[in-house]
Amino acid sequence: MQTQRYSGLSRAIHWVSAIIILALIVVGWYMTGLAEDDPSRRSIYGMHKAFGVLTVFLFVARIAWLRVNPAPELPSVFNAREKLVTKGVQSLLYVLLVLIPVSGYVMSTAGGHPISFFGLFDLPALIGENKAVAGFAHEAHAILSYAGLALVLLHMAGALKHRVLDKGGESDVLARML
Repeated sequence: MQTQRYSGLSRAIHWVSAIIILALIVVGWYMTGLAEDDPSRRSIYGMHKAFGVLTVFLFVARIAWLRVNPAPELPSVFNAREKLVTKGVQSLLYVLLVLIPVSGYVMSTAGGHPISFFGLFDLPALIGENKAVAGFAHEAHAILSYAGLALVLLHMAGALKHRVLDKGGESDVLARML
């Protein structure tokens, strides 16, 4: 039976990040359909950006914590292909946890739109206004977000596969994160 679990802090960061990321996806779809003159548009975009910045902070905290408290090894019952897929999906998710917010940052700042972290402080605009760069970053943000959604769904499907189809036991990686 699997005895290795993620630490409490690792589990907290994972689940808070998961909830925020899923909310960002839903809100992202919703807000892009709002009319330019919709009175809620500015506040929804502002919250989307602030929570996007929060995901970066959580990602940095996750990486720092993993240096101190490494993740448990993958279950020994996983075959080489399962281990490769698991590590690949995790790695791609980590890459997208950087690229999606960076593309959002570039899109906003190059578009001349500030990014406030819940009104506490504004991120510096390291990129000047440039509509072409903003347009490219907008496309990248959309494509990367869809790729992120696909990977999140794959990540969830893998965890559920090991819990339900494999009937738990040592392969139940979800139990380690609950």
